[in-house]
Amino acid sequence: MKNDKTETKQGQQLVLDLPVETAMGEADFVVGAGNKNAYDHFLVANEWPAQVSVLFGPPKSGKTHLAGIWAKHMGALSIEKNDKWPDYLESDLLVEHADLLWMGETALFNLLNQAMRSEFRVVLTASLHPNEWALQTNDVRSRLRLAHSVEIAALDDAHLMHLFVKLFDDRQVQVEPSLISYILPRMERSPAQVVALVEKMDELALSRGKAITKRVAAEALEEMARD
Repeated sequence: MKNDKTETKQGQQLVLDLPVETAMGEADFVVGAGNKNAYDHFLVANEWPAQVSVLFGPPKSGKTHLAGIWAKHMGALSIEKNDKWPDYLESDLLVEHADLLWMGETALFNLLNQAMRSEFRVVLTASLHPNEWALQTNDVRSRLRLAHSVEIAALDDAHLMHLFVKLFDDRQVQVEPSLISYILPRMERSPAQVVALVEKMDELALSRGKAITKRVAAEALEEMARD
């Protein structure tokens, strides 16, 4: 569990921030209507029509999880901001948050050129479709048009419910299905909101030494609405 509790001198419970081990294996990836096309694409990496794929979708939607599954299967190098940028493409490569252009457009252009001339595959994760990236050079735009872009779209109720169950399971917390049914129509429908609500509910429940109930859920929803 992320949090633990201890008693203060006044008898109040102090929540300790402990790490949560997020399950990121292939069996832990929740497939639903919003991400099935992306999931199917990554199942057949050896049959891709292009050497470069862009996986895009909203924050916390599972891009890193799905791309990480691909990277593990392919033995790909995975890099993100502050990691060393490769001078040469020597293996399959996963580049996280590529739409932030943290590597610079020249480096990205060179990478795309190398990928399109090589046997190696490159996956770029992003929050936005490449057409919406803040690119300054037409050469990079033209290379990205040749990439295969696949989206993780908005999640349906079933997928959001499965995501709640997974995140509670990561924290070793059990809740009644009716609790999740109570939350779904009252929340912002995004993966990021699911993550934030699970964290908030767990924090509130632990601080009081109680289980996560509808009352705790209602309070979490109210606090999230104020933020």
